[in-house]
This record gives sequence, C-alpha cells and structure tokens, in this order.
Amino acid sequence: MIIAWALIVNFYAWLIISNMDLYFNIQQLRLSEHHGILVEYLYSGVQYLEGLLFGIIFGTLFTLVNYFTDHSDFRKYSYGKIVLLKSVLYIFAIFISATIIYWVFLIFKILPEGLSPNLLWDNATAGYFSSTIVYIAFFIVLTNFVLQISKKFGPGVILDLFTGKYYRPKDEEKIFMFLDMKGSTAIAEKLGHKKYSQLVRNCYHDLTNVVLNYNAEIYQYVGDEVVLCWPIKKGLKKLNCINAFFAYERALNENESFYLKNFGVVPEFKAGMDMGQVTVTEIGDIKRDIAYHGDVLNTASRIQENCNKFGQKLLISENIERQLNSLNGLSKSFIGEINLRGKEHIVKIYGINLN
Repeated sequence: MIIAWALIVNFYAWLIISNMDLYFNIQQLRLSEHHGILVEYLYSGVQYLEGLLFGIIFGTLFTLVNYFTDHSDFRKYSYGKIVLLKSVLYIFAIFISATIIYWVFLIFKILPEGLSPNLLWDNATAGYFSSTIVYIAFFIVLTNFVLQISKKFGPGVILDLFTGKYYRPKDEEKIFMFLDMKGSTAIAEKLGHKKYSQLVRNCYHDLTNVVLNYNAEIYQYVGDEVVLCWPIKKGLKKLNCINAFFAYERALNENESFYLKNFGVVPEFKAGMDMGQVTVTEIGDIKRDIAYHGDVLNTASRIQENCNKFGQKLLISENIERQLNSLNGLSKSFIGEINLRGKEHIVKIYGINLN
C-alpha cells in the first residue's frame, strides 16, 4: 500500500511539473516579490521527495484505517456507515501526512527559505485545488474498490484471476476443512429464517480473525457450512489447520452471552478434514471464480457428516493424521475404518480433542 501511494502521488507530482502553467499563475509569479523563492521550489523536483514521504506516511495511515475498520466491531455496520467512517479518517490521515511532511521539510531546511504554504496557495489556480481533490479521492475510491474485490474473492485470488494463473487447470496439494453448524435445522426452525440468517452472519463474523490468524483461506460458504483450505505447508505449520477449529470454538464461547441474549443459543460447529491433490481451475464467464475439484473435498465432506455419529467435534483423515508429529495440548483417538457414503474404499478416521 505504501508503494502504491508513493507511485500515485509521484505521478501527480510529475503531472504538475510537466504542466506548471495549468496549476500555477506563472505570469503572476513573475511579478511577485517572492518570484525567486517560488520558482526555485516549483522547478526543484523536491515534489518527488514529498510524494515519496506522503506515500510512506499516508500509505501507512491508509492501511491502519482499513485494518481498524476490518478488525473491529465497525465491520458489523452497514457498508454506508463504514464508507462514511473511512472517509472521515482518510481526511484526518491526509491532514496529518501533509503536516508531518511540512515540518520535516522545515526542520531539515529542505524548502527554500521564506517559502510558506500561503505563498503556494495564493499563486495556485482553482484547477490545482480541484484536480488535487478529485485525484486523491479517485485513487482512494479505486484502492478501496480493489480491496473490496479482493475481500470478495479472498486474499490473493483476485491476483490469480488477473494473471490467469488458473486459466488452465493445475494440480495443487491442499488441506480442506468442512465446518458445519451442529443442529442447524432445529435452530433454523426455532428462530425463523431471518433470525437464523443473523445468527449465521454473526458466526461468520467471529470466524474472520481465526481465518486471518491461522493463515486459512475461505473457499466457499454453503448455507451454514464454511469450507476452509490451506496449502500443505501453511496448514501443518504450528498445526494451523487443527488449532483453527479450536480457536473458532473459543471465539464462539467467548461471545456466549451475546448469542444467548440475541438468539437463545450458543452455536456449535463440527468439522471434517482431509488433505491431498486437487485440481484448481478458473470457472464461469458472467461470474468468475476459482474452483477446486478432487476426491479430497468429497472425503472431507463425508468425514464431517460422521461427527454426530461418533460424538466428535473434529474428525480428520489418515492422510492428515500421518503428518501430525506433535499435537501440543491436543489428544488423538482412532475412530475406526469407515465406509464413507459415496466412496468405494475404506477410510481411517481419527478424532481430535483438547486435553
């Protein structure tokens, strides 16, 4: 983000330097007693340094604003309220960035002696002010649009779509977790569709930090079921793929009072997991997406369906169990060799629980 804003601002600085007559009253400057100071500044190229510093400061503040709104309770608000809040914070960020740059230039004597913001403003044209506002606003909107699209598809997916990484099917090694709400049918009948939808929405909200903290990717939402996936190395590192489930369980329990007050129930989830080779490809014309195909997804889904049968919250396949060198506070139990629905071969499954 810092690099992007440094490039954006420096491109604008180049536009100003290349079209000085459009942005400043050059004729008026020649008659001004401050002619020498202003000309020295305007043709010094120091604006590029300003652009670099602005990119660093504003890019950092821009990232912090987005992080704050995406990782706090503000993300529960309507999109309109979030946009309004961000707009106010961006204005403060621009003011702070400009102030810091001015004082840095003043302290280190980078600006010509006697130059002040008033001298620039008095000799700038209306086109300078209007174009600056439109330019910055346009790129704030564009940057947020790209971030929202990225959020829509998931981290990294938009880049894969742009580059055509999966235009032709490719094979990859992935871990998949099918995460499903326990007793969802009974809960939906009790709450009604609207209230139940609010419950599911809040559950997904509580899942966000878990996904971010444990390097998971959200493959898809299917009703009250979420499909998470990891590249093999990321999933097995520090047992991210296993610990993510129990971290989500903790997150739901920490909000127990909220769920009881608003829905009269604390949601519980069960999960099934498998790992192996899948084919990844880009699908769709009107609505494009990245899709995974392979037996791994079917197996993980079928394993999840057996959680209630064996009284387990988290079941994993033998493929994952073989990769677990240390469970670090977790316990493992062999459930058995199960003939999963729709599969010809017997699958060994294991239950994972907290000690």
